[in-house]
Amino acid sequence: MSPDTNQHASFVDHPRYGRCPHITGLNPETDFGGRVFLHWHSPKQCRIPNTAIRADVSRQVPATVAVTHYFDVVRKCRDCGKSFIFFAQEQKHWYEELGFKLESDCVRCVPCRKRQQGIDQARERYEELFQIGERCAMQNLEMAQCCLTLLENGVFHQRQTEHVRMLLNQAARTGDGSTDTRYDELLARLRAI
Repeated sequence: MSPDTNQHASFVDHPRYGRCPHITGLNPETDFGGRVFLHWHSPKQCRIPNTAIRADVSRQVPATVAVTHYFDVVRKCRDCGKSFIFFAQEQKHWYEELGFKLESDCVRCVPCRKRQQGIDQARERYEELFQIGERCAMQNLEMAQCCLTLLENGVFHQRQTEHVRMLLNQAARTGDGSTDTRYDELLARLRAI
């Protein structure tokens, strides 16, 4: 059995697993008469048949009901609205290698997940820099960069542009000339906003 590549041609490409289902031929709902427990995040209408892989319940974070099999599951990204596959192999990695709880679900495609991670990192770094009383020019530029990233992604309100201007002015006053290129790049980003 091979996946219908035309059906999944518009799906978001996963850098490791691609965009087409991985057919294993395993369909535990019909192949096993015993106790099969599937992930509650993968309702029947979202599961891709014949893509199941066995789970190692001993490696999952303890849960009320352990999952015995993972399926490739069709998802729609919460951020961009594009369809993608949450692959059975990826689920196995999440729940058995990374130690995610079974309650965790994949709601974003990989590019949107990466973008969200960048936003989270910028916010965390911004907060760290905010706590520093007297910042050097490089720290002011880094804080301005974080603030711009958060502005560009709609996390901060447009009023924060004044804060970025203040940070850039402080960096220009205390800088030694080695920060000029970075300053110019950040000023161009600020003007674009």
